Amino acid sequence: MSGKDDTMQPAIQQVIRALAEDGRAGAIGIAEHAVDAYLAGSPTEGDRTLSRDILVRDLASLRGIAPHLAGFIGRVETYVASLAHPSLSRAA
Repeated sequence: MSGKDDTMQPAIQQVIRALAEDGRAGAIGIAEHAVDAYLAGSPTEGDRTLSRDILVRDLASLRGIAPHLAGFIGRVETYVASLAHPSLSRAA
């Protein structure tokens, strides 16, 4: 990662991008853990909801900056969406 776009990205977006570009086995699991850690920093459910919304926006932005990473980003977006609707993911 280099260039002006990288310095403007939020930290979680930088982590997701680095994992996507690395392409190692288990990268999606690490990305999910990073998402969990990011959301754990929110003290209330309202804050977590806002943080999820911000993360979804950041992931969409990352998709625009690095479209070649769309597959990985889509998997992270799916994970974030499952966190927003835990009752649906438990039912599956």
